[in-house]
Amino acid sequence: MAGVVIPGPSPKDLSRQILAHKAPEYNFAFSPFLFQTYRHGVSPNRPVCKAFLQGHCPLGPACPDKHTSANTNSNFNNLVYECLYLHIDPNSKLPPCPHYEKGFCPLGPRCSKKHVRKAICEFYLAGFCPDGKNCKKAHPRWPTDLPKPTVRVERDADDIAEEQARLRENAEREEEKEREKFGGGRGGRWGGGFGGRGRGGSQGQGRQRGRGHY
Repeated sequence: MAGVVIPGPSPKDLSRQILAHKAPEYNFAFSPFLFQTYRHGVSPNRPVCKAFLQGHCPLGPACPDKHTSANTNSNFNNLVYECLYLHIDPNSKLPPCPHYEKGFCPLGPRCSKKHVRKAICEFYLAGFCPDGKNCKKAHPRWPTDLPKPTVRVERDADDIAEEQARLRENAEREEEKEREKFGGGRGGRWGGGFGGRGRGGSQGQGRQRGRGHY
């Protein structure tokens, strides 16, 4: 008598079991110690606790977020984690070098402009590119009146600090102009002629009632 052949699980069932597999959970007597000391068991999808990065978390072991130490090799750990401004590479704002786009720039890495490496469009070289301006490859041009390339000037810390101070002064000056334009600053739009308590009302009209009465 032939044995009964039991069909095994189909490939779909196997893949479903693999994808839905969950690691078994174990509870040991030292599990609380691992959780409090090494945060073992916290979901990897939890965000990093910013208070812990600054040096102290008031929640301690009860914090639901991860307590991960920042890279100690960097001197700007807290600055990188807490900076609220965009970190944009200054070189990304440089204009492209027209000499490099033509094929060669004699200054190389010392050039004050950006060298963008692109593959030249073979259709453009043949005479016509169907993609036109939307082509992802380079369409080099050969103008004859290009200015000479200039050498990049490296600035020291004093020059950078001076430029930052000048930018702050310009920003404060613009802010002061905006306040004066829209009624801010000293006295507001009404110049202190209307507001106030008691005397000093509008053009000497006598004592005003209440604070800020017009």
